[in-house]
Amino acid sequence: MSKTAAGLATLLASLLSLTTSVSVHAADVAIGGYSPVAYFTEGEALLGSEAHSVTHEGKTYHLRNAEEVALFSETPDQYVPRYEICPYSLAHGDKLPLDPTNFQIVGGYLLLFHKSDEADGLAAFRSSGLSEQELLDRADKQFTLLRF
Repeated sequence: MSKTAAGLATLLASLLSLTTSVSVHAADVAIGGYSPVAYFTEGEALLGSEAHSVTHEGKTYHLRNAEEVALFSETPDQYVPRYEICPYSLAHGDKLPLDPTNFQIVGGYLLLFHKSDEADGLAAFRSSGLSEQELLDRADKQFTLLRF
């Protein structure tokens, strides 16, 4: 192997290991790095900061500032998403991934919905005729079934 080929192989291996470590780190961050507190205080999906990270039940949440860290730390269960999969798809026995920008606060709970070119869980919920309580009841029932 020539020096140039060996150098390229080393560079490629380094880049692959960097990409892998970034992907693993990003996967450890809950809700795509969005601040769970901002959904409630700002009514928006806003990215948090690694500098204001908090771990709760094995998941790392990025918050935007020290005030959000304090709010989250006092009552974390108030801010974390109720489900880790789309509640509308869950209510129908399916498991679609979440889009952290597609959300609604329902009954004091943060619900994150699926959104793709093929489906929009929040839009489907809003046009379904289901009440908020019916959605929560159905999703809870399915979630319990899926856990066992």
